[in-house]
Amino acid sequence: MSIQPAVSLRLVSIFAALCLGVAGAAQALSLVVEEGEIAGISGLDIQGRLYDVSFRDGAFNAVYPAELSGYGPLARAVAQALLAAGPSIQAAPDWWADLRPRGCQSADSCTILIPEHSDGAAPNARMTHAVEALYTRDRFSKVPEPLWPFDASTDTQYMPDMLYAIIRPAR
Repeated sequence: MSIQPAVSLRLVSIFAALCLGVAGAAQALSLVVEEGEIAGISGLDIQGRLYDVSFRDGAFNAVYPAELSGYGPLARAVAQALLAAGPSIQAAPDWWADLRPRGCQSADSCTILIPEHSDGAAPNARMTHAVEALYTRDRFSKVPEPLWPFDASTDTQYMPDMLYAIIRPAR
């Protein structure tokens, strides 16, 4: 008997939610796995509110929410919450060790950019400063202190070790 891919993916997502929910009992973390990649993390507790974070690869002005010009102080809090989620991700089954955030093509590590502020809002942003969260193997490994400036015309699809984090209040 074989399990259809869609059913298999659904079972993986449910299993991820259960594993991460048990590992992080204080908050209902759920690793969102789609097509063999970590598409995001839902239920991150940031400053007493729950947020969902999704990972996107592409042109900043195409993937970043148009109404925003940065997450402000929330950007560093999101990066720290991703770092704190590490033990929950590591508690997942061993075969998940090869999973990487969506858009991460590098085998070693990826830099996840969390925009703090930009010169203009998408789709017309020109220069942006971001907080970095580094993902290495099966964990978010560190959050460097200084902001990282980059040109908003940069398309991370051409940079195998870089992607964006998109933050939304949890539903």
